[in-house]
Amino acid sequence: MELRKENIFNKKNIVFIISAYCIYIVYAIFFNGFGTSAPAMMEFYGITPTRQGLIFTMQSIGTLFMAVHLALHGERYNKINAFAAGTLMLGAGSISIGFSPPYAALVLLVILCGIGGSAIDIMLNSMIPELYPRQKNTLLPIAHAFFGTGAILSPLLVTTLVNLEVPSSFVRSFALIGALGIGLFLVFFIVSRRVIPETMYADMAAVRKNVSGNPTEIFKTKIAWIFLLAAVLYFSFIVGIINWLPTYCLEIGIDFNMSGVIMTAFFVGSLIMRFCAPFILNKMPAQKAYVLFSPLSAVVVTAALFTQNSAVMLPLVAIGGFMQGACLAFLLLMSIEAFQHRVASASSIAFVGKGIASMTAPLWMGALAEFTGLRVPLLLICVLMIFSAILVSRAK
Repeated sequence: MELRKENIFNKKNIVFIISAYCIYIVYAIFFNGFGTSAPAMMEFYGITPTRQGLIFTMQSIGTLFMAVHLALHGERYNKINAFAAGTLMLGAGSISIGFSPPYAALVLLVILCGIGGSAIDIMLNSMIPELYPRQKNTLLPIAHAFFGTGAILSPLLVTTLVNLEVPSSFVRSFALIGALGIGLFLVFFIVSRRVIPETMYADMAAVRKNVSGNPTEIFKTKIAWIFLLAAVLYFSFIVGIINWLPTYCLEIGIDFNMSGVIMTAFFVGSLIMRFCAPFILNKMPAQKAYVLFSPLSAVVVTAALFTQNSAVMLPLVAIGGFMQGACLAFLLLMSIEAFQHRVASASSIAFVGKGIASMTAPLWMGALAEFTGLRVPLLLICVLMIFSAILVSRAK
């Protein structure tokens, strides 16, 4: 049961949608801030790139745990409440990082934030198609445009608040993110109490009855595994760029502030594409769009890695960001279309892939970089992105 059509854009539902989108912005700032914060964090804790990669990996353990859980049982939850709970966990965890915890405590907090962030990701991307099925091709890419806005703000925020000469200053951005998360949680929770009675979630007993059966059923199909592997390869590319491109810029002689500008250019390109996505989806199916744009992104980013001139790298990275900007939305829409009876499970496929990629890519890239420098692992993830497009092209 979707929201009644005549009520979709009344005042309380507009506030509901916008507050959910703003939470997505805050999550994007958190998720994308680790790469820009990495040099200060490594200096503060006295750790190598491998151990910094381990921090990224710990975040992904929480992400993967929640993604797998929701892939199996997500349909049984009130998705609005689960989204709110994820927001609370992310806000509380990020505020706690703001108190400069010991390295071991930091790792545990990052896991908590990974769990909360995964709940935000999956629940938002599944409740939109459930509540607004007629508008999903517009509202879902716009949600990702808000995420892209947060991604743009993230490196700018970090480079403004963090001073490499004062490594402990890395906590400032996390404290701010946590405060914003808690504030938005309160707004969303209050307004959602008025929205829930108009949704299917008002009668959770009926919802659970409708989704009874084997929760692993979608994973008995070949196409689910194709989408999962494609998501792992896609997110290896994205996570690798986010976490290691700023450090690579420092490695080749580009200063800290310019590295933040280059990352911002990547996110600006992504944001523009996400606003363009509804128009693209009017012209071609999501599968064709993914197969077209994802390898183009890999090719352009590869070209950017073969220059040490920031003035040349900047536009190339922006174009690379643009080309891949809506690929996650395309993957989600393909999965939801394939498994319309299990929307949360379908949405979880991409985020299970995100968890796997986030857990593995930063670690192996950091380890490889200690022997080869960062250009080689960054080139490898571009190759993985191309293989992702090949896989999706073969999905029937």
